[in-house]
Amino acid sequence: MPTIPAYYEELNNMRGHRIPAGDTCYTSETYYYFWRGLYSRLKSRFKWVVPDTWDQEIFEFSLYSLGFVGVFDTNKYATDPSKKFGVIPAPATLSGIGVQMQPTKIRTANPYFTMPYSEDIYEGAGLIKLTGDYKGILDIVDFYAERLAIIWSSIDQSAINSRFAYIISANSTAAAATLKAIFDARNSGKPLIVFDKEKLKKKDAPSKTAALEDEEPFEVLNLEVGRNYITDKLLADHRRIMSCFDAEIGIPNNPVEKAERLISNEIESNSAETVARSEEWKEVLDRSIKKTKEVFPDLELSVEFRSYDTGQTGAKEAGYQAGMKGGSEDAE
Repeated sequence: MPTIPAYYEELNNMRGHRIPAGDTCYTSETYYYFWRGLYSRLKSRFKWVVPDTWDQEIFEFSLYSLGFVGVFDTNKYATDPSKKFGVIPAPATLSGIGVQMQPTKIRTANPYFTMPYSEDIYEGAGLIKLTGDYKGILDIVDFYAERLAIIWSSIDQSAINSRFAYIISANSTAAAATLKAIFDARNSGKPLIVFDKEKLKKKDAPSKTAALEDEEPFEVLNLEVGRNYITDKLLADHRRIMSCFDAEIGIPNNPVEKAERLISNEIESNSAETVARSEEWKEVLDRSIKKTKEVFPDLELSVEFRSYDTGQTGAKEAGYQAGMKGGSEDAE
């Protein structure tokens, strides 16, 4: 996992409800390689403007992991001037039940300052929210990182298997050594290989019957690697999984299955699909940022979605429709 603090309750919730159950890849370096890569890909989708006093990396990870982040004026709670840090974001706990069953209170715990009471949401403190159900979105990263790790473990196994085309049995130790020397010389690229064929015929034990005298000095088992080679199919599956992940987080992409015969309407349809989920994130973020800035009018905070000009009809336009242009100030 990343070196920044992980919220284990959220991670356990994601992994504890897997079907089928198990921990087949979470301890592998391949899984963490893909997890970090997909998290960076997700993170690049958002373009934030935050105050210089905020740690943007921690703020973003908290938001994507938990689904919401509180915004507090620490100066209100500090009696010691050294404990005044101004308006900062912090992971928080929600409580209370409003008339529409929404949480009404927010509080945080921090070793650097003491918050003696819960604040009213959007009155005494702000709340930056990413999703309507107050949940994070790192389950998307976790879901696809697991599948990519499994795909690549299969690719590694397929590549290893493709190196073994033959299994050879020999009649004697001398014959086995001779065959090994022949293959080593062949693999080293030597243009001419000379060997003593009598060593191949010689046996460790004499034959019991004359009929065995004419038997072949060795036998070959052909594993037909070409028939079992699936690396190309697994690589295609990798691209499909990455395409699905991009569609989940709002990065325009083309369906690889039909790359050679796509028409403009199909590209536009796929581009619209990629922004369906991220558009909701943008709307929820805009509303919560607007309400938080009503509590802290001087707060410089906004978010945009990056546009991705793929050079294909409709991809860029569909992205802009999701609010890629303009900041949170445009929200109503």
